Amino acid sequence: MQTVNAREENSAVAWPSLCPALREYDEDSDDSLSFFRDGVASHSVIFMARKRRILQIPGSHQAIQITDDNSRTLIDPVSGVAFHSASGALAETQHVYLRNSGVKDRLSNGESSAVLEVGLGTGLGMLLTVDEAIGGDAKLNYHALESDLLPVSVLRALELDSGMRSVAIHQSYLNWYENVLCEASPGSYCWEYAEHVTVTIHHCDARDFQFSKTGFFDAIYFDPFAPSVNQDLWTVEFLGKMRTLLRSGGKLVTYCVNRHVKDTLTATGFEISCVSGPLGGKREVMRATRID
Repeated sequence: MQTVNAREENSAVAWPSLCPALREYDEDSDDSLSFFRDGVASHSVIFMARKRRILQIPGSHQAIQITDDNSRTLIDPVSGVAFHSASGALAETQHVYLRNSGVKDRLSNGESSAVLEVGLGTGLGMLLTVDEAIGGDAKLNYHALESDLLPVSVLRALELDSGMRSVAIHQSYLNWYENVLCEASPGSYCWEYAEHVTVTIHHCDARDFQFSKTGFFDAIYFDPFAPSVNQDLWTVEFLGKMRTLLRSGGKLVTYCVNRHVKDTLTATGFEISCVSGPLGGKREVMRATRID
């Protein structure tokens, strides 16, 4: 989940090339491609915003946005806060989390993997990871943290199976979710899709999450809302806790690359690297590796 800005059709904005505020905007917005190429700014660039289709969800203040790769995400039409990049929810999830963490390659090669996701959100990252594990016949132990579970009707409307090889995984999850998680009290709930593939959803405040094993996870999909919205999960204390949960060589991956987050990850002992973002989306995203 992340913060992006809602866009209006045919709106045009001229930006000074060296504006400090724009540099911060560049780090966390997929619109940065309109202003920067290989780190070089152009003077007075004009950006013509693209309109994306918005579908209303009956009985919900949120709406569905059709992103550029035709996958769906949730957005608040008033605030513009969305769960994924408008440049492509599916492309972003596959690139930022599955590929950059190395999890996609591990599972495709049949390697056992343990993943922690901070911010389950729509569940897209989890479902794609389960899909990879089934395809590679690999053992997967997946844990996800979420304090605000979405209604199952919203999950169905998102059509999350559009990017999956196995539609049966998606349907099994929705059936389990409806029977177990709808109106669930805080706690931990396990969905076992196959004997070798288990998903545990911790319905809790991420700050209160306790895990019995250190050095357990191969990867962390770090996907809370942006620091400007959810600053408590981007502190040295919390990110340091995440580091202890990773094995040596394990990777924390996130869409956020602003300077404060880079400094905080470095202060906790991570080795950070900014890598290319998904095609058509953000210029860079972040990968942080635990090096002992």
